[in-house]
Amino acid sequence: MNKLLYTFFLGYTLLYGGNLLSQRKVADSPTGNGLVDASSLQSGREEYSTPAQKGEENTTLIYGEIINPDSLGPLSLKITPYYISPRTTFLQEELLLDPMNGEFYDGVVNPRTRKFDTRISLSDRPGYLSLFLGNRPLLEDYLVLPGDSIKLKLDLSRNAIIFAGKNQDFYEAQFALKRLDQRREFDSPRQLIIPETSTLLTRPGSQEKIDYFRGKFGAELLILKPGKESLHYLIAQADQAEDILKPKLEILDFYQPKLSPKNWDLLRAEVYGNFYYSILSTFRKFHYPYVENKFSAKDREHYRQRLTDLLTRVGNLEFDSQSKLISAAFLDLELERLILNALWKNRSFLELVQENHSGELADRLQAAYLSNYLASHTGQEEILLNYLSKTESSPWKDRIENLKRATIPGEPIEDAHLISMSGDTLNVSDLPNQPTLVYFYFSTCAHSASYFKNYLFPLYQELEAEGIKLIAISVDEDSDLWKERIFKYSDPSIPNFNLRGLSKERWKELYEITSFPRVMLLDRDSRILSFDIKPLGETQKELLQEFRKKFNDELSTKTNTSL
Repeated sequence: MNKLLYTFFLGYTLLYGGNLLSQRKVADSPTGNGLVDASSLQSGREEYSTPAQKGEENTTLIYGEIINPDSLGPLSLKITPYYISPRTTFLQEELLLDPMNGEFYDGVVNPRTRKFDTRISLSDRPGYLSLFLGNRPLLEDYLVLPGDSIKLKLDLSRNAIIFAGKNQDFYEAQFALKRLDQRREFDSPRQLIIPETSTLLTRPGSQEKIDYFRGKFGAELLILKPGKESLHYLIAQADQAEDILKPKLEILDFYQPKLSPKNWDLLRAEVYGNFYYSILSTFRKFHYPYVENKFSAKDREHYRQRLTDLLTRVGNLEFDSQSKLISAAFLDLELERLILNALWKNRSFLELVQENHSGELADRLQAAYLSNYLASHTGQEEILLNYLSKTESSPWKDRIENLKRATIPGEPIEDAHLISMSGDTLNVSDLPNQPTLVYFYFSTCAHSASYFKNYLFPLYQELEAEGIKLIAISVDEDSDLWKERIFKYSDPSIPNFNLRGLSKERWKELYEITSFPRVMLLDRDSRILSFDIKPLGETQKELLQEFRKKFNDELSTKTNTSL
């Protein structure tokens, strides 16, 4: 889909396993078995085997050579064995690579070349891999086969990326498909959906600039009015799907003889899934509220029918059962299709999943839905328990169990190693037996600094005499940076600690810490009373008032225990 620039925001609707709930909110940014038979004699035609055949076969070997004249940062890998949601790091692994100088005697003849090799663990089916140089993605969300051996050349001086190995065509095909996406985005006009009365258009000189640049060779701006005009443009994209996708389908046709049927079908699911997901998610998040609230009954029914026909067409796309359990694009697409059907039919998402799918695929959709939208609902405990009762297979049930641990208070906080300012190690279990606010942050997040100074620290000063303690935990890997910025992001009058390495990754995954700051509240026995107090109030006064109301039982006698 073309890149969209929205100057207005329309609410989007979320739903769960009980009655349908419609919530108007500001729109945010809207994603068989599988072992490779390494003994296959036909290169590039490996098939998936059974789950019982595990072990070394689901470990993938990667050898790489890199020429990097810019030295923009460390080289790292991110591996996602099971895609669930772009918002979760569940089961994700990150590896820091340490390239070494190549040598003439091992076949590396260019003295600027550095080489690396590593092994990554996948499940019994393909997963996703990304490669970063600092914060710069070199490879992003490439499907990787378990048991494979991949050779990779990254010549950044020539902007060249080359794959080799027994399944090189599988990776080269992905490279070609992704390049087409980039070309389409670059060559398509940037859409601006904006009312004619907007000051952006009516301010002096704006129209003259629009007229001057219209039709110029190069970048273009397409201005569409919200409502029918922008909606017509979106639906037209869906109607032209085969023409738009033709270059990508031609790539798939070219590589089909070189790929196994399952691998070819998996890439096909990615192509169709990405395209239709973009259309459906754009409609739901930006157009659906407009259609439902501002269109006449006749127009509303007309456009609903057009989109219903599109959903039917999308639902009739056929993919291999394994592609449905692996493809991120298919999962994101099917979520959107079911959510829209649930909205129009006034049904619960969970009911529609159970009607349309079964087994592991149903479990995957249920886990993905909660990963994306649970935080937007009230009654989360009831929702989680309802979904858990309908989910049986791993890792999808494990994912929902993890959400339950990170959502429903009452369990003791997991132990971890904290590092003090003096370099001593302290366990979380050594914290004093009194109610404690635990503030997580990192020392380059301006929002963390603002929240601490304007909300959290004043709250603590009000409640300190009533027995509430505050500790600050930085998640910086750079201990010097953490110590240098204590005065900006925390306060030296309270206990300050650093959490890094395995303990940090464990806590981030266990408690769904994906954004900062995060402020937990623990009771006297280190049980979690709240996973985040920020939602209690948008002002300092409201935060204090709601905190006292909700946690009144914890505000008793002052405890003098100190760290």
